[in-house]
Amino acid sequence: MISLTTRLTLLFILVSVAIFTALGLLIQHSIGQHFETQDYSELDDKLRVTANIVKNLQSHNALPAVESVIKNSVVDHDSIIIKIVSSSGDSLFSASAIALPYETDTLLREPGRPQRLEWHKGDVEYRGVAMALPEDQRNGQQLIISAAMETTRHTMFMHQFARKLLGLMLVATMLSALLGWWVSRQGLSPLRAMGSKAKSVTAKHLDQRLPVDAVPVELAALAIELNSMLDRLEESFNRITHFSSDIAHELRTPISNLVTQTQVSLSQQRSVEDYRDILASNLEELDRLSRMISDMLFLAKAENNIELPSSERFMLEFEIVKLFDFYEALAEEHNLTLCMQGSGELKGDRIMVDRAISNLLSNAIRHTPDGGSIDVDIEPKPGELLVHIRNTGEAIPAKELPYLFDRFYRCDQARCHTAHEGTGLGLSITQAIVKAHGGHIDVHSDLDKTCFTLVFPA
Repeated sequence: MISLTTRLTLLFILVSVAIFTALGLLIQHSIGQHFETQDYSELDDKLRVTANIVKNLQSHNALPAVESVIKNSVVDHDSIIIKIVSSSGDSLFSASAIALPYETDTLLREPGRPQRLEWHKGDVEYRGVAMALPEDQRNGQQLIISAAMETTRHTMFMHQFARKLLGLMLVATMLSALLGWWVSRQGLSPLRAMGSKAKSVTAKHLDQRLPVDAVPVELAALAIELNSMLDRLEESFNRITHFSSDIAHELRTPISNLVTQTQVSLSQQRSVEDYRDILASNLEELDRLSRMISDMLFLAKAENNIELPSSERFMLEFEIVKLFDFYEALAEEHNLTLCMQGSGELKGDRIMVDRAISNLLSNAIRHTPDGGSIDVDIEPKPGELLVHIRNTGEAIPAKELPYLFDRFYRCDQARCHTAHEGTGLGLSITQAIVKAHGGHIDVHSDLDKTCFTLVFPA
């Protein structure tokens, strides 16, 4: 896999080559245009001077006598070629044996209009201008004047210039490559710093965070998201760590009780009734272990299953009535009043919803003093369905409210008015079930009443 620094360097080189190539072509084209303009300007001047001389000579009918005047006035160096030809094709004056490939008929049809030419003979290149003079009214003669020059020196200059420019472009490209590598490496240094910081994040150092203020704006959003991810990982890791220690603590007590009672029972010979009592006590501990393991498995399934085991529409008040029937005997034993109001339709897993509400009713019965009441209100709202479960009794301390839904967390035992002790997973299971349905759970407790509110999407 090519590194990001290498990719940026290669892109920098490609952009530099493209710019240098375009710039070189533009320079060459501009110099070539300059030479062409300069050559034709010089040829036009020579052609115009020659035409003026010829007109004056024609007026005196003495062209052959002033060849020296044309050579001295026009042909000032060897590269200029001047020719004067009559319309019949006779050469009246020639400064060179080179023939100009002009179109005679076109020139004669448009007298006074110059025609520009470019051609080569062998390895020699030429550039020229030809023009026909108006017909002389006295002798009916029409002349064609042409001027040309050799441009080989320009071609040689352009070739040499192109080689030097190519060498300069290669050197500039190499320098650009080095500069691009340095710029890319410096620009990506915040990423390397983030990578180095990320390497320091381990199971023992989950509190490490990426420096948001020390990175460019373009990377700040990435750093923030990575820090958020680290926050979630730290929270999950801490929760798992605490859960593991809580499991060890919760399982140690019943297992220790079982081991102690078994050792005591085996320490001496006992009667059948004694063994029966010991086995009954062990059965209670085993039943507690079984319920705890079952709750833990259910909690893991509820938290990790994105899709519900089943989904159907049902009337929530019918399920609460069935739960009231189930808890009716226990409520009568403690002289508790069960009351329900409202109705609403819910879509979800019926068994999981029943268990969530059952856990809250079980907790309410356990923590409601004799003669108290438990009220369940179903409150439909736009877009959501609320289920309020209220019970009378002592208030839950405010400092304990944030931890109610933690696994194995138990409130002050003074609030419990029954000898039965739960596993500490009921509220965690309830919260997981509500979240699995896309909702959330809230709790509020005042001096004489505690209310749990389940919020389900309608």
